[in-house]
Amino acid sequence: MKKNILLITAAYLFFLSPIYSSNGPESGGSNFSPHTQISLKQNPFTKGVISNVKWSKDGKYLDYINYQKRYRFDLKNKKIVSIKQLSEEDIKKLIEEQRSWRRRRREITDPRIKWPARGRQFTVEKSPDGKWYSICENWNVVLENTKTHEKITVTSSGNRKYRFGSANWVYGEELDVRHAMWWTPDSKKLIYYVFDERPVKDFYLIGNLTGVYTTSMVEGYTKAGDPNPIVSLEIYDLQSKTRTPIDCGKGEYFYNMRFTPDGTELLFNRTDRHQRILDVVAINLKTLEKRIVVREIQGTWQENSPEMIFLSDGKRFIWETEKSGWKQYELRHIDGSLICTLTRGEFPAIEVIHVDEDNGYLYYTAYSDKKNPLCAHLHRVRLNGRGQKRITRLTMNHNNINISPNGKWFTVQYEDIKTPPSSALYTTNGKLVTVLAKGPKIDNPRAELFTFKARDGVTDLYGILFKPENFDPSKKYPLIVSVYGGPTSRAVYNTFQNGHSYNKYGYLVAKIDNRGTSGRGKKFKDYVYGRLGDIDIQDQADGVRYLTKRDYVDANRVGIVGHSYGGYMAAIGILKYPDVFAVAVDRAGPTWWRNYDSIYTERYMNLPQDNPEGYANGNCMNFVKNLKGHLLIMHGLVDDNVHPTNAFQFIEALNKAGKFKNYECRFFPRGTHGFGGRDMQMEFFDRYLKGDGEK
Repeated sequence: MKKNILLITAAYLFFLSPIYSSNGPESGGSNFSPHTQISLKQNPFTKGVISNVKWSKDGKYLDYINYQKRYRFDLKNKKIVSIKQLSEEDIKKLIEEQRSWRRRRREITDPRIKWPARGRQFTVEKSPDGKWYSICENWNVVLENTKTHEKITVTSSGNRKYRFGSANWVYGEELDVRHAMWWTPDSKKLIYYVFDERPVKDFYLIGNLTGVYTTSMVEGYTKAGDPNPIVSLEIYDLQSKTRTPIDCGKGEYFYNMRFTPDGTELLFNRTDRHQRILDVVAINLKTLEKRIVVREIQGTWQENSPEMIFLSDGKRFIWETEKSGWKQYELRHIDGSLICTLTRGEFPAIEVIHVDEDNGYLYYTAYSDKKNPLCAHLHRVRLNGRGQKRITRLTMNHNNINISPNGKWFTVQYEDIKTPPSSALYTTNGKLVTVLAKGPKIDNPRAELFTFKARDGVTDLYGILFKPENFDPSKKYPLIVSVYGGPTSRAVYNTFQNGHSYNKYGYLVAKIDNRGTSGRGKKFKDYVYGRLGDIDIQDQADGVRYLTKRDYVDANRVGIVGHSYGGYMAAIGILKYPDVFAVAVDRAGPTWWRNYDSIYTERYMNLPQDNPEGYANGNCMNFVKNLKGHLLIMHGLVDDNVHPTNAFQFIEALNKAGKFKNYECRFFPRGTHGFGGRDMQMEFFDRYLKGDGEK
């Protein structure tokens, strides 16, 4: 699981998604946005969306596209001066431009270099001067001249358990490690991982399950509490042809390698095993001396990869920190000193939108609305930490922000759960210039943002209830909770959403952000530390209890479904709250945290040796006796992320408890962590939430 935990397949996300949603703010400054294709289609709900925002070089004009038309706005005279209807050919070209833009984000122009599979690393890297390839070949590092194909053997003793130039799946999945070899900017040296996996136990999967003969798939995979690989770095000098170990200092995880803007130092992140202490370490490329640039410490867990944005001088950088309990920004120096605190407030920043060094401003978004903490707003502050100001004022969610290069103007999209998006032009002082595109005025009864108190009686929790078309409050409807709910994830946004795809089956659908999810500050996330499968599912159950007080919600017909962490929540939910959930669909869920990888699990649960009660309380097998309703277990048999042993252990416990009449299974012989099966799960829901349970 990554920051968003156990990534769900695109197909599953598609059918869990609302019919239309513009979730979250978009970084400003890009010509293309996720809304481009939406704004090209004549959908009444997106009538107020603009895309392809461009500012003329002379600062006089703003160009944008809305509803299949290209507009030019005169910034001086504050009026539209031209409108052009897009032809079919124009639309095709723009869509292709957007696709190309997305492709360029992952652009690989050299056919020798292939994008790695999930959790893996590049096996070929090209030197900045284009003269050399570094290749991870049979667990060793080899250099190859790009013209003469001359080869230089850098290492020769590597094997699967002691490898050079490669990390492992857990590093790739949990720390976003896609590279394991790094050329210095001058192309004179190569730095690479040394991974000693000899302490790590192997995990085996059986492949080719639909073939005549099966295959064995083996992976070194550290489970929670078990020995990790011993990780280090080496540097190879092309001129002297020598290998030198790099002293990375005391730590458990080493990742996020990059170079300082002047190319003189290697930077990397280093954390302890509990991931409470984060150091950004600098290594001098000439002397190999190390120093700490910045350190962050948390009592629970520290975010592994905070934003670090260098200014043009290559010395100062903007740094993300939660030391105040809220995500904010500092201005720091590469020499390790703090220059100033940039942003302040008892609310979390979201992301940096734009750094305007010419005018001395940082623009960023934050959940700073006192009336509704789900509303994102644009802020700015001077680069000396003074003059912090919230620029947007409407109690709505603001996203898709684009700031002009001269720092005078910005475009922004605003909306809420019931109001389709509109787009406006503002000055960066916060003055509304004009509404560029107005969303339709509609009565949207199909999505409702609701709030209720957590069991502590203090914390406000938020959810969305989606209603079927032609909803009749005089009738009773079955309810499905669509859940993910893992630490730092997010499901509830105050953005326009016209129903959920499950509504067409006749269900009410709820999404609830339990404690532990993001966007509400560090304390809100920390509630679940050491208690996965406890506080989080408690909040989901309490949200259902809140909704079932309504006459039209049938408290006897409530289902829950999720994938990955969401599958776990579905399973633990029907076991711990059999009075709340009658039906559950567990898709690829981890059923006991001892089964999952060390980096993710220990970040949020501590080590099992140090938190046996927490691991026991989150173990589905310990609660199978409570199962009263109906459970569907779905899992891919070649899932290298959440191993199918999670399902097997669960099934064995259910059988021992005599619950074989209460559960069914659907296994996918070729299924990895992602698989289909929507028809199967909906048939299961229909059978037990609408029918009599008979097939």
